[in-house]
Amino acid sequence: MRTRFFIVCCILLMTMLFACSSENKHMITGKWTLTGKMIGGSPSSFWVKWNGAVMAPWETRSYALLSEGTFDFTDDTHIRIIMSAGHYKGKVYNFEIIKLDENEMTLGSDYDEIRLKRVME
Repeated sequence: MRTRFFIVCCILLMTMLFACSSENKHMITGKWTLTGKMIGGSPSSFWVKWNGAVMAPWETRSYALLSEGTFDFTDDTHIRIIMSAGHYKGKVYNFEIIKLDENEMTLGSDYDEIRLKRVME
């Protein structure tokens, strides 16, 4: 009886975690632009795609550099971005999702708080 109860509890917990991360994935998908500055400069926008891809164009001195990578949710309120190509290749970023709704997103780290607004789905 205890084993069955434990299994049912585990299944419910996994379902709740999947539902929360799925909702966050839906909410974060789209094109975002900065509403403030980032420490050390920043890309001009972030394109977060449903398939787990992230693109970060960086415009400087009339050149457009592009970084690409992937993202995943480490839990309900944290996201990890791994850049695999371009200007930020090899960088791994971990952010706390402070605010996320249909139009605004705020990501926090140990050194910066990044405020973004949605510019398109």
